[in-house]
Amino acid sequence: MKLSIFLLGASLLLPASVMALEKGKVSTQTLTQAPKLINIVSLTQRVTVEDNVVRLGDIFQGAGPFEDSVVAYAPRPGARATFDSRWLTRVAVAYKLDWRPSSRMDRVVIERDSRLVRREDIESLLQDFMVNDGGDPSSRAVLSNRAMRLHLPTNTSEELVVEQLSLDQSNNRFTAMISWGTGNKDQMRLSGRFERMTEVPVLANRIMRGEIITASDIKWISLSESRLSRTAIVDLDKLVGMAVKRAIAPGKAISENDVRRPLLVNRGQLVTMILTTPSMQLSAKGRALQAGSKGDVIRISNSQTSTVIDAVVTGSGRVRVDMSVNLAMR
Repeated sequence: MKLSIFLLGASLLLPASVMALEKGKVSTQTLTQAPKLINIVSLTQRVTVEDNVVRLGDIFQGAGPFEDSVVAYAPRPGARATFDSRWLTRVAVAYKLDWRPSSRMDRVVIERDSRLVRREDIESLLQDFMVNDGGDPSSRAVLSNRAMRLHLPTNTSEELVVEQLSLDQSNNRFTAMISWGTGNKDQMRLSGRFERMTEVPVLANRIMRGEIITASDIKWISLSESRLSRTAIVDLDKLVGMAVKRAIAPGKAISENDVRRPLLVNRGQLVTMILTTPSMQLSAKGRALQAGSKGDVIRISNSQTSTVIDAVVTGSGRVRVDMSVNLAMR
């Protein structure tokens, strides 16, 4: 339907001689009054225009004195339209241009230049409007159409304006009307939601399994609270010094399940067992039957007696034996 209207408009803009030729009603007098044939005429197959009309000189190089004549409406900003060989022939005949198509495949593609407005720019505009109206500055506008892009004419300096915004407090969803241009303004209705944002520590670079996270590995980004899991880490102290269980991609929220305290004792490792009493301190060698981080209780086999006891990991390759705990478990 839009293409039919576009072609109808193009037809309406053609000179009377084109329409007459179409119906076979061009008189000898009309043809003799037309300008003489132009010797060198070539077709511009791809054309970009800024105005809302297409002129003869946009399509044909060497169009002569009628190069500024309007022959069609331009497509909307950012869009394109194709004119086939039949239409081009009618225009060339009407303006007595020495051009004929070499085949039925000859065509011209007209593209309307535009000023692109990204989705992020529109969301920022809605955000500012909401904050200036007394809204929560920690909230961010999120459009329902994630592929939203707006093409504005290049021949206007008018900026986007939020005409109206309605917010449903129960679910933070909104509808808004934006406009641009002067005189008869163009308008567009938008919908989306406002999300409350929070600062979250994430990795600045990819870290592999077993590596220890340091403060220099962290950067902060804003994420929607509604999209964070209950196990997401938002406290820097709960990340720095932790070991990574699996490779973590940068820029994503980190879960408590993604990290652990660094292992100080590995399974099968030879460790030093320390037994402390009020009157003495004893040490012996044992082999860890489990891996453990600082504070973990793991099973240790005494290297001399093969007795299996529980011990608390205190450092790298070191455990503390609590006799009262072991006696109570027997």
